[in-house]
Amino acid sequence: MRLTQSSDDQCPICKTDRYLSPRLRLLVSPCYHKMCESCIDRLFSLGPAACPVCGQIVRKQQFSAQIFEDLQVEEEVHIRQRVARLFHRQPEDFPTLRAYNDYLEEFEDISTCARLTQPSISCTRSMSSIPWRGSRTTRR
Repeated sequence: MRLTQSSDDQCPICKTDRYLSPRLRLLVSPCYHKMCESCIDRLFSLGPAACPVCGQIVRKQQFSAQIFEDLQVEEEVHIRQRVARLFHRQPEDFPTLRAYNDYLEEFEDISTCARLTQPSISCTRSMSSIPWRGSRTTRR
């Protein structure tokens, strides 16, 4: 039995919670804020609009079901998926195992930098040093 209600179980717009409405379905915006389906329908029925929590412009179609309980984990997984779509090179694309391992470390640095709102100079350097999709290193 739950004694306290988590704010994660409540829509921040209409304040409806799962305790009073067990069928409440909360969706996650691209800026990682939760809202109930009825508020999403009401706020975004005419097209793109500002997120009521942070002001980022979002579309109704961009909301998705939450997969992980923690929204930070949700964001981390989403960032890693986006980076993996761009950086998808395989070991056979590199002349040595060392070069491939260096690539994987750079990939990890970029995934870390992508979470930052203002990337540092070292993040900017990391992002510029890795070849993007479609580029391949030549074997010597």
